[in-house]
Amino acid sequence: MTSWLRSAVSKAVEVGHKNNLTRTVKNYADTVVQHAGQAVAEGAKIIQDRIGTRSFKSFKQTVKRLEEASVSCRGSERVQLIKRWLAALKEIEKLSVVSLEDKEKNPQQNHPNEEQKDNLKRHSVVLYYDPDLGGEPMNFLDVFLYSQALEGITISMILEAPNEEEVSVLLELFRLCLTGGNEVHNAIASSIRDLAKAFSSYEDEVLASLGFGMKSVSHGANEEFHHEGGGA
Repeated sequence: MTSWLRSAVSKAVEVGHKNNLTRTVKNYADTVVQHAGQAVAEGAKIIQDRIGTRSFKSFKQTVKRLEEASVSCRGSERVQLIKRWLAALKEIEKLSVVSLEDKEKNPQQNHPNEEQKDNLKRHSVVLYYDPDLGGEPMNFLDVFLYSQALEGITISMILEAPNEEEVSVLLELFRLCLTGGNEVHNAIASSIRDLAKAFSSYEDEVLASLGFGMKSVSHGANEEFHHEGGGA
């Protein structure tokens, strides 16, 4: 997913059937990608200390739901969706901080003490597992980064421009998931809004042209109708 933004824009072009804008938009996306670089960060390291046995959610099903929701939600539903994502990712961030602090306090300790166990229990998170992939269970950040949800929500926001609240939440998601810092994140968000504006303008032009064409056809049909004596 090193070129996820370019891919998102290309898919938005296909979804929106904006053939006349394809070259312009893709070139614009290439420029944005060059500035953003390989923005997607590597998945967070799996927390080694697991507390007891627990049931895991399906990794594949969660990835599928994330990707489907990212491109299907609109309006207030989309706002609530990305807020839920952000809340879940912040919980992972808190857990990572707790684990790091404990390791810094006890660098030689290989197993968690009772205080560390209590901290982890208070910050317990849902884990996901896929027997086909093997390895250790993964947290929501791992699943989110593996999926194309970030690409999907970008497509959604290009096709339907985000409001200020959505942009604010999107920047928080970028902070937790992407490298590059605020400057790169702001540039990507700004580019998404510019592309959304371009698509919106193109849609308005198409609708206006269709409206004019329909009026012309209607006018021509009426004239033909009267010419044939249908209005007598």
